[in-house]
This record gives sequence, C-alpha cells and structure tokens, in this order.
Amino acid sequence: MKRLLKVKFAWFPVWSTAVLMLCMICVYLPVFSGSTQKLTDFPLIVVNEDQGISSMNMGQKIMDNLVEKQNGHSFKWTIESSKEKALEDIKNNKAYGAIVIPSDYSASLVQLQKTLMTGETEGKPVKLEVLLNEGGGQMATSVASNALGAVSASVSNGISKGIKESMMKQGLQVSPQSTSLLDAPVQATTANVLGLPANVNKGMTPFVMVLISSITGLMGANMIHGYLGKIAEGMARKGHPLSSAKLLVTELLMGIILAVLVTSALLTFVFGVFGSAHTASIWRIYLFMLLCCLTMYFLFKMISIFLGKWGMLAMFPLNILGIFASGGAIPLTTLPEFHRIFSSFLPTRYMVDGMRALFYYHGHMQAGLGTALKYIVTYFIMFLFVCAAMVMMAHNKDKQSKNGQSSDSRQSSPNGQEMGMLAAE
Repeated sequence: MKRLLKVKFAWFPVWSTAVLMLCMICVYLPVFSGSTQKLTDFPLIVVNEDQGISSMNMGQKIMDNLVEKQNGHSFKWTIESSKEKALEDIKNNKAYGAIVIPSDYSASLVQLQKTLMTGETEGKPVKLEVLLNEGGGQMATSVASNALGAVSASVSNGISKGIKESMMKQGLQVSPQSTSLLDAPVQATTANVLGLPANVNKGMTPFVMVLISSITGLMGANMIHGYLGKIAEGMARKGHPLSSAKLLVTELLMGIILAVLVTSALLTFVFGVFGSAHTASIWRIYLFMLLCCLTMYFLFKMISIFLGKWGMLAMFPLNILGIFASGGAIPLTTLPEFHRIFSSFLPTRYMVDGMRALFYYHGHMQAGLGTALKYIVTYFIMFLFVCAAMVMMAHNKDKQSKNGQSSDSRQSSPNGQEMGMLAAE
C-alpha cells in the first residue's frame, strides 16, 4: 500500500475531485448570494388606456414615473396600446406581468378627491389591474407580483399625499368612515392570465423534466460506455474481439433506447400518476422530451469520445452549469452575469423554454417553442454528426488494423514454410 501511495498519479482522483467541488461552490453560491436576488431587465408591461379629462391625464404621470433601475434592480418596461395586446404578450411568454391603467382612471381620481373633500362616505378606491404570467415559475410570478404591487402602492401613496395636502390647505377634515380610503385611494386587482389549474407543481414541471433529461444523458453516456467496455474486454479474452466501431455503434444504439425508455416512463408518471396539468397534447410533449434526452446523451457522448477517461471532469460541471443557466428554477433575469452568458448557448435553457411553452402556453411557437426547436435540433444534428464521424474514423482504423494483421500473416507464412523445409532436410 505504501508503494502505491507513493505513486503521484494515484492521488489524481483525490485532488481533481476536490478542485471540481471547489468549482461547484463557485457556481452554486453566487446564484444565492445577497439577501435578495438582483433583477436584470426583468420584462414587464404597462398599458395606459386612460382617456384623461380636459388637459390632465393621470395615467400618463404613472408612465412618466416608471422606474427602470432601483436598489440594484433593473426592469424592462414594454408599453402596449391595449389590455388585449398585453394579454397576448403574456400568453406568448413575452413578459412576466403587466399593469393596466383603465380608461376612466383620471375621471375616477377627480371624483374620488371630490368625494373625500366634501365629506361624503360612499367613495370607492380607484382600481388598477395587475396581470400575472403564472407559467413563468413560482419565483418569477412572485417577483412580478411584488414589482407591480410596488408600482400600485407608490401611485396610491402619491395620490393620498396630494389629497391630504389639499385638504390641509383648505382646513378640511376627513370623515372617520373615509380614513382608510384616504390612506389607500388606489388599489390593484390581481388576475392570473393563463388560468392554469392548481396541479402545475408551482410551475416547476418543465424544469424537472429537463433536469432529468440532462442527468439521463450524463449517466447514460458514462454507464453504457463503462459496462460495454468491460463486456467487450471479456469477449476479447475469450477469442471474440469486438471492433471499436461496432462497440461505439452499440453504445449509441443503447443510448437511443435509453432515451425512449426514460421519456416513456417519465411521461407515464408525470401525467398518469401525478396528473400534472398541460396545455399541449401529450404526444407533442413526448416527442420534445425525447429530442431533449437524445440531444443531451449525444452531447455527453461526444465529450466522452473526445476526452476519454477525463470526460467526467468536463461533463459534470457542464451539467451543473446547464441546470442553473436554464432559467428553470431561478429566472434568467435574477442570475449573475456569468450564468447568463452560459444560458445563451447551453441547450438546457432552450429546453426549458420549449417545455414551458408546451405545458403552459398551448405549444405556441411564439411562446418560446419555435426558438427552442431551432436551437435544439441544430445541437442534435451537430452532436449526432460528430458521433457518426467518430464511428467512421473508428471503422477506418479497425479496417487498417485488420489489413495490417493480414499483411503480417501473409509475410510470416512463407517464412514458416521455409523453416519447415530446412527442418525436413
């Protein structure tokens, strides 16, 4: 044992694993750093349908005072002309939420102020409408709700302050029945746009399915290669050698079978056992999930072919980065810049987008499925082409090796005959 421990290379698994885990810490912790997640270009919509009165448009004042950056957060506001257009954008997953200023907003505020200043007690708060995209995941929906709620609260506080100052200047007192109305003259009503049922697993089903497809590719590529390699070695010792090309083709074939089995079993449990809600047909989800599993398997298989026994050092970090950069568990807008860079080219991000479109947005191409298919199919063809090229290279190498052995055999045969004749003489 002492002699073994003195071999420097024997310590490679120890320090390489330690370094790899250190890298994982550097990937994990920045995502959860700080007391709150910083938002970057968080997409929201504002609709101003306020008709205004005379020369005053209070809805436009809300538009003018929208904050794009606050406390380290940045928001990407999109101005739409109507509530219907905002609903269409949310149903196509273009934004996480919207705030709608009604057409009678200015008129209602003037009437409310008049009611409070005349001492009437039948006034009602002015309404703003908040629309939420509940298909974006629990965290994204919560962030959108809080951000739009903060806008409504800020508007209400500003209106309340203005009315109180006007009443103080005129020496007016608010009636006890209207105190709460004066403190909150503007209120927001919240509605979920997609109308999804309760069993959406907090919007995490698409992420979990992509997570499983990634792990399937990682484990499948390594386990199939390891087990078939050992079996091939045993066959070679028994006098039944298997060519490198045939071994590689067998690994790829078993990877395809694995993808079909995992996809079938997964969807059986997701829909048959857990009854998860979905808006697109199960067959469309099945085919997309199968494409994801195959793409991830061929990705990790390609890495395994190129890096051999060192492949795991690249595959494991790539798998973790893909999971965090997918935007499935945590919205992309809340991730550090490092993770958003990886999200732009790693396939898992597009897989989550496509899966979300199928589960929550009726499989609309505009909701992210079109872009997802474009990228994932491109990745799949590229990875498959590389693996096929490696099979051809292995086949040519096997052929050259076989020809070399045949040539050596023919050269040794005459020499054997000559030696036999000399021995006979």
